[in-house]
Amino acid sequence: MNAIGMPERFAAPAALRERSREVRWSLGFLGLLFYLVVEYTSLPSMYPILNPLHLGKVAVVIAALGYLVAPRSQTVSPPGAKAMDATILLLLFSGLFSSLLQGTTAHVWSGYWDFVKWVMIYFLVSRLLTNRWRFQAFLFLLLLLNLKLAQFAIRTYAAGRAMGMSGMEIIKLGGASGGTTAFFGNANDFGLAMCVVWGLTWALFFRKKQNVLVRLFLAVCFCAFLLSLLVCGSRGAVVGAAVIVLAASLRTPKRARAGILLVLFLCSIFFVMPGAVAQRFHSALNWRHDPNTFSRLMLWKAGLSIWSHHPVFGVGPENFPYVFASNLQYVALFPGGNAKWAAHSLYIQTLADFGLAGFLPFLVLICLCLRLNAKTRKEALARTPAGRGSVEFCLAAGLDLALVGYLTSAAFLAVLYYPHLWILLGFSVATHRVCLNNPVLPAAVKTPSRPGRPLVAAVS
Repeated sequence: MNAIGMPERFAAPAALRERSREVRWSLGFLGLLFYLVVEYTSLPSMYPILNPLHLGKVAVVIAALGYLVAPRSQTVSPPGAKAMDATILLLLFSGLFSSLLQGTTAHVWSGYWDFVKWVMIYFLVSRLLTNRWRFQAFLFLLLLLNLKLAQFAIRTYAAGRAMGMSGMEIIKLGGASGGTTAFFGNANDFGLAMCVVWGLTWALFFRKKQNVLVRLFLAVCFCAFLLSLLVCGSRGAVVGAAVIVLAASLRTPKRARAGILLVLFLCSIFFVMPGAVAQRFHSALNWRHDPNTFSRLMLWKAGLSIWSHHPVFGVGPENFPYVFASNLQYVALFPGGNAKWAAHSLYIQTLADFGLAGFLPFLVLICLCLRLNAKTRKEALARTPAGRGSVEFCLAAGLDLALVGYLTSAAFLAVLYYPHLWILLGFSVATHRVCLNNPVLPAAVKTPSRPGRPLVAAVS
């Protein structure tokens, strides 16, 4: 027991409590923000003259150097995140063995080093967001950059309709996919990104004692993200948003809020979602005559076939397109088979690239993330006077919703090598760290929690 009569397991570790909460800016944190801007604005695509500079890699190097020169007490991983670190290292080694088994082909190792970059993003986000100010600044920039993309998608769709184009024509041209050629290169990728940040925004919107301007900003983000994922034409994004609504409705203690979310989403589906998107859903039911659905089913079948021939270690990170293109049996299913094909499913992509040696750690990693978010909510109730209304509690709940939306939408997309998952994982660790920085409150000061289960049940 500690001095205030609480079990030691609820007390913040000394190394965490003694960190300077006033240190806001650092070289590593600036590098991390710079990376976020480069990744979500696709600066080299807009300004080709910047291509030789490799700004994304430069930003990661700056952030890594900042981490290395930072005081050690500010970069220690919180105890609850060590299992996640170990699982990600296991996944990294699985990718290494997969690559070694494929030989010395240049594209094999290029894919592996690209995967290492995403692991570094998780590592840097989890280590450099060391206090509440930093993770709120990072979150604000993340939402702001996505809001920029969302409003562009909405304006593009509205302009196309004003020019007399049908909703299906706009979707086929990719006009409402965010206007970038980065990992938002098509409507499906863009819709998944909007689905992720929409889940985050919903959980933060109802936080108690929130600044009016902050609440207004979150309201604008919430509406823009929802509208953009509806008009972009992605069926997977709509399904992901529906699962977010279901998860929030089942787990939110305040039924009024759950009802508002459910009614708002249903009204958006029936009165706002373009008829072209509804046609795409109807077309998917007759998959033999829907070229898009049929091609995905064939790619899933090919991915499972590739995995069956390499069941333990797979074919190596990002090596699925090359193995697919080298097999005439697969290529013959598609006209123009020399294109760079994707597995079109996060799960089949992971199985084909990493085999069971990587797929099982991947599943464990998702469970550990949900479990860590549950621990963060538990600690927030014990350490913050606002309780369920604290930013740590709401963000942990929002991270669960964002992860649920990501995992649902990603069932139809190959997005393992996109930043969304790795930022969510790192953010979960950072939020847990910040929550542990708060001392345990005396029992008399704690805000009594309302009956009901957490927003999203964690895996325990």
